[in-house]
Amino acid sequence: MNPHVASGRRFRRGKVRWFLGLAVLVVGAPLAFPAAPPAEGETPTPLSLGGAVRWALENNPEIAALRQQRGIAAAGVVIADTYPFNPIWEASVRAAVGPPSAGITNSVSNQHRVFIDVECRGQGKFRRQAAGTALSRTEWEIAQQEVALAVRTLRAFDAVIYRFRKRQLVSDTVELNREAAGLVKELVKNGRLTAADLIVIRTEVQDARAQLGPGHASYVAAAHDFYRALGAVEGSFNLQGGLEIPPPLEAETDRLLLAALERRADLRARQLAVQEAEARLWLEVANRYGNVNAGPAYEYDPTRINLIGVQFAVPLPAFNTHRGEIQQREAERGRAVLDLRQTEVAVRQDVRAAAARLEQARKWADAYRNEIRPSMERALKDIRALFEARAAGADLLRVIDVQRKLLRARDTELDAVYELRQALADLALAVGDPAVAVGPGPAPP
Repeated sequence: MNPHVASGRRFRRGKVRWFLGLAVLVVGAPLAFPAAPPAEGETPTPLSLGGAVRWALENNPEIAALRQQRGIAAAGVVIADTYPFNPIWEASVRAAVGPPSAGITNSVSNQHRVFIDVECRGQGKFRRQAAGTALSRTEWEIAQQEVALAVRTLRAFDAVIYRFRKRQLVSDTVELNREAAGLVKELVKNGRLTAADLIVIRTEVQDARAQLGPGHASYVAAAHDFYRALGAVEGSFNLQGGLEIPPPLEAETDRLLLAALERRADLRARQLAVQEAEARLWLEVANRYGNVNAGPAYEYDPTRINLIGVQFAVPLPAFNTHRGEIQQREAERGRAVLDLRQTEVAVRQDVRAAAARLEQARKWADAYRNEIRPSMERALKDIRALFEARAAGADLLRVIDVQRKLLRARDTELDAVYELRQALADLALAVGDPAVAVGPGPAPP
């Protein structure tokens, strides 16, 4: 057999494998990603985006510890519902000794008093109001932490998929460059290319290999961040899907802002903090004169006379009317009002910034998906057709150059999609609803 004919056949077979590999790389495929290798006999747990959020909310020990704050606040309600003072029984038993002229007929004198502090300025009402609002505020603060954890899990999930695909893209680029280097070597042997061309393509292979290390390191870091968000130390998960491009939001920025003002848990917590500070202020005002101490009193004196009546003790606020404590509570109320105002401004800023970022990210992703990448694919198809037809100027190095630019476009498109997902997570956090970023399917609790 003619060695040149056999070489040409090998060249065409290699070329077909090369372009088929490039086609698979460009089109892509659904991703099932193992975050950690399963142990022997262990089946990886399938985990979607919504499932990851649900897992984190149920298993993360950080949020479990924060939820205990509700029990502390609920105990505060029990304390507020309980009257703060217990009655006191005071007894005096004394021996009565004296001359006969004293008329002592009872040698054991007894005196008994039962008294209690009486709140007569409505302190109980303010105390129960403060404890109730503190409980509600704590519940909203826990809800805000749950939303933050859900969004953090969304970001970590997308980051793992993004880093995995980036690493896979680099690996495929290395493999395609090796295939191309083999083809260039065949062409050098056939005299169609020079040794300088072979050096250039081998440099391309080494340049792509140099990106494998950073890509793998970023992927490992993203995987551990994802485990940290889940609250897991070890295990095996198959991440299903990820980095889906969501449909455009129908709601305008003003409607999103209204939804955020209604749903943001931290805003609700600030509103309740103002009510709590108000109740504590009025409780301090009610306590400024102290409480009346009253109760029944009984005495059996040495002459056998029974003294029965009521005893009062009224504090005289001559030196201390709690002016400093009242000023502290007023300052706390003022700070709570300013914190509420600051949170309202932050909500508006967050929503508008997230909406603007989402709009720009969508334009970026749509430009690559609808214009740049299809144009690059057509260019690759055209240059390949010219190369097959052995047109003048359509050599293999130009085909490789177009291929490299297409791979770069795919890499940048992946960056654009990841930026879109991050912008969507920003919007979910700004609105206070993780379902905005989860997309279709059952929303997390």
